This record gives sequence, structure tokens and C-alpha cells, in this order.
Amino acid sequence: MTRSGDLARAIETWRAQLGGDAVLDAVGAERAYGATTTGIQRAIAAALKPKSVEDVRAVVATASQCGVPLYPLSTGRNWGYGCSLPVQDGCAVLDLSGLKRIEMDAERGLATLEPGVTQGDLSNYLDAHSLPFLVPTTGAGPRCSLIGNALERGYGITPYADHFGAVMGIEAVLADGQLYRSPLAELGGEAVDRGFKWKVGPYLDGLFAQSSFGVVTQMTIALASRPERIEAFLFGIKQDADLGCAVLAVQQILRSLGGVAGSINLMNARRVLSMSADYPRERVGAEGILPAAVVTELAGGRRALAWTGIGALYGTAAVVRAARQEVRRILAPVAGRITFVSPRLASRLHRLTDLLPPLRQHRLGRRMEMLDLAMQVLAGRPSEVALRLAYWTSGLGILRGREMDPARDGCGLIWYPPLIPMRPERVRVYVDMIERICTAHRIEPLITLTSLSDRCFDSSVPLLFHRDDPAETASAQACYRALLDAGRAEGFLPYRMAVDAMDWVIRPDTPFWQLVGKIKSVFDPNGIIAPGRYGP
Repeated sequence: MTRSGDLARAIETWRAQLGGDAVLDAVGAERAYGATTTGIQRAIAAALKPKSVEDVRAVVATASQCGVPLYPLSTGRNWGYGCSLPVQDGCAVLDLSGLKRIEMDAERGLATLEPGVTQGDLSNYLDAHSLPFLVPTTGAGPRCSLIGNALERGYGITPYADHFGAVMGIEAVLADGQLYRSPLAELGGEAVDRGFKWKVGPYLDGLFAQSSFGVVTQMTIALASRPERIEAFLFGIKQDADLGCAVLAVQQILRSLGGVAGSINLMNARRVLSMSADYPRERVGAEGILPAAVVTELAGGRRALAWTGIGALYGTAAVVRAARQEVRRILAPVAGRITFVSPRLASRLHRLTDLLPPLRQHRLGRRMEMLDLAMQVLAGRPSEVALRLAYWTSGLGILRGREMDPARDGCGLIWYPPLIPMRPERVRVYVDMIERICTAHRIEPLITLTSLSDRCFDSSVPLLFHRDDPAETASAQACYRALLDAGRAEGFLPYRMAVDAMDWVIRPDTPFWQLVGKIKSVFDPNGIIAPGRYGP
């Protein structure tokens, strides 16, 4: 916690630097930034809204002088991991959403962005300038920051799926107010700096991902070109017992069609229902979740099988046509059905069903809407297709035409995101673990497996609950911890952490975290920037 005298002096100085409207006291800060889907609370000392890099440097210098820790955020829509909340009490939120500059090198496909630039902002910019590139989309939606996602090593299912892998350069404000730039940029080689990830000398840009070493104020990312043809493929696995065969098929597609096939998702029937059907609370069983027979019945009515796969092919029309045949060949022995659809066709089908009220209200209309939104993400156009699952079990309605905000709307959501070896027997152990532990905590086991390569899946499991019910909140939080512990025992470890679970991953007595602590002491000796975030 900060000393009140220091905080009062810092707020007075910040108001002089930024203007009164850009500085909130503790009451205003907690009102604006205190909502979270995970059910935790934090005491927030203040909130600051800079508009430029120079503003950020001034804010950080004042924080250092007054001993007030800062918690930087890009847009604060880190739903399921803590939203806008700091790791520790007593921080001032540094809201970077006002930094919105976009600079595009269209010849080389390089976008230089500030933290407030969202998926939607970049999409609109590319459209306005008729630039043929894909936005590195995620399911979180159009209003989420590109830099924030990349710094958390987020991923998508477009060709450049590894979002930090596409980062070519970083600028950051350090705790002493200095501006970090690469040695190539400092030597005047701006163009080569932005086009070459590894620079010269020790590679330090990577230190700013999942860390608290500085405030990133600019990032250059490489964008994938929009190809001549994008075509999604959807396939169903009839029996849960065939999941292992599906894993091998996914692996073979990725190995055979590297550079043409993007990431591939495998979703269990419950996960598909969370996007396509209202939650039938009246049919919940004694264990607090939908019985398997009910899931089978509901899934059958929506033509969803035990597992549904979705991927995409990118390339010229001829390349995609050839790849389509290879996908069919590989999936034929295991898939119950295989469907190929382009984003344009999905959009037309959605418009058709939307024009006819009977179809719009029918499950067919819902399926076409979900298909269209999913295809948009595959085509590098932001949509809220995955975000609606946060509302599924809550009973909270989604207002048509209103942007979704799970934290604002009272949804309960915690993400569990472990890495899984792409081996059929390990995937089977993992799925059984999720079903067992989630059921024990009365949480619907919604499972997605996303290929990060032909060697590894990331699995995103949303723990959904009623945030206004203390018992359900406690059960969901206990479920998250139980999954972390059981996953560790099996070798399934998360690639990112919720703000209230940093203690689980940080082991101060190990050489890795001791080295992190030493680096932190050099970058930020007074612990001003994001104390406790991925560091002891």
C-alpha cells in the first residue's frame, strides 16, 4: 500500500500534468475499473488517462518520485483473467487506451501501433485505406487491444497465429522515465529495425512480454496478407472415443499443409452449445450441470457431434482447391461429416436468415449467425463470436445491437488455459481431468483445443458462474485452483495466469524466478511498475 501523503502529492502532480479530467481518485477509479468477471476485488489508489508517450513518461517519473506503484493496461478488457484489476492492492491504474496512433508500412505489411489501438480500430483503418491485410483477431472481440494481447502471448487462428511471434519491435517507458528502443532504432535504422525482429546484440524486446519491466507504448507487428482465397473447413467427430484419431488427423493436416492451413480448433459438444443454444437451466441435473443425455439431445438438434473441428485454408484459389482435397483425404476416416465454406457464403446465408423473421428466431438462424461470426474471425475481421459464452449460464441476456462487456454486465468467467502435448493419450487424460474436476465443482466442462503447432495444443476452458452468488463464485475460484494443481501433476501447465494466481506460478526459490527478480531490480528497483505481475 502507498503512503497517503505520497499518493496525495502524486495525484496533485498528475492533475497538473494531465488535466483534472484525466485523473481519478480512489473512489472514481474503483467505480471505473473495479468490475471483474473473476469475482476478486482490489483497492485501486487512482486512475490515470494519458494521451501521449510524453504523458506516460511524466506519469511514470512522478510515480517513481512519490513511490506510488502503477498498473498499466491497454484497454482493460482482459476478461476472465482479471479485467482491469492490478495484481496487488494500492496501485494506480495507468489506462493507455487514449494512445491510439496507427502507422502503416503497406509495402512490407508492418503496422506500428499504440496500446489503445483495438482489433476494430485496425480493421477500420485497413478498410478505410483499402489495405489487403488480416487483423490478428481473437475471440475477445473488436474492442480489445492488439498490444495487450500480444504482450500476454495471446494467439488466434489466422495465419500469424502466434501474436507475440509477429511482434517486430517494441518501445517502452522504463521506471526511471527513459524510453527503451532497440539498438538499431537508436542508430537511426528505423526501417530495418521494424522489419527485423532479432535486432543486434542481446534480444531484450522479449523481456516486456508477461513481465513488469516497463510500460510498452508502441509496438510494430507483421500482418498477414489477405490471400486470394479463404475457405474454412468444419468437421464432426461422432464418438468421444474417436478424439485421439481426430488429434492425429489435425496433426497430419498441419504437417502436410504448413503455410496453407491456419490453427485448428476442436470443441466438445458443450462448448458448441454455449455459442448456439440458450442455456436450459430447468434441465440441470443433480450434479449442477447438464446431464450427458441432455447435451446429446440438444447437440443432435443442432447437428453438433461429440467434437466439432474448425480450421481454415489460406492461399490462391488453386492452392486452396488442392488443400481442400488433402483435408478431405486426411479427415475422411475419422470425421462424421466435412463441410467447406467461405466467409462470403457464410455472410450471405446469415443475411438470408436474418431477413426472414421465422428463420431468424429458429435455431437455423442462430446457427447461421454463429457461422458468419466465426468465419469473420478466420478471415481476420474482429467479431464477438466467442465472447457470448460468458453469458451462457448466467441468465443475463445479451441485448441485440449492444456491445458485450462481461465485466460490466455481471458475468462470472475465469479462463483456465493449459498447454497440452499433441499426443492422443495425453489429450484423453486431459479431457477426463477437465470433466472430472469441473463436474465436482458444478461447472459446465466446456473444452476447446487450439493447435499452436503440430506439437502442442492450448486449451481454453471457461469456468462460468453467477458472479452475484458468493457460493458459486467460491466454487469457480476453487475449481480454477484445483485445475491448476491437477494439471501440474499431469504436466498440463498454463501459458498465462489470472492476476490473482501469480502466486501459483511464481516460485521465488527457483533459479528462473530469482533471475526474474534480479532483472526487475535493474529495470525497476523501487517496484513501481505492476508489482507482482509475473515476478516475485
